[in-house]
Amino acid sequence: VDQLTTPSDMEGKDDDAAETSKYIKLVSKDGHEFIVDRKCANSSGTIKAMLEGSFSETRTGEIKFPEIDTAILEKVIQYFHYKMRYTNSHVRVPEFHIEPEIALELLMAANYLDC
Repeated sequence: VDQLTTPSDMEGKDDDAAETSKYIKLVSKDGHEFIVDRKCANSSGTIKAMLEGSFSETRTGEIKFPEIDTAILEKVIQYFHYKMRYTNSHVRVPEFHIEPEIALELLMAANYLDC
């Protein structure tokens, strides 16, 4: 499990607590699990809708992406943190580097995730 943030809030929680947990779990098609700050993940319109709607993801705090590779999901999560850090910032915003070989797959994932 890659820990982009501390997952301690998720362990030992029941389904009701998962709805209000500070962290959620995103799972790639390869089964790789990422523990992500809920506020960062809400940069995605799709994830936000899944967590606020009447979906099982709302109760469990876990979202599986059976069509998104680990490397692509990791880059998307990096973008969530980048966006949260620099939105409404008064400092110079650095470029968000994207490797050319993953650009198309990343674009498709970003389109699906609405981010």
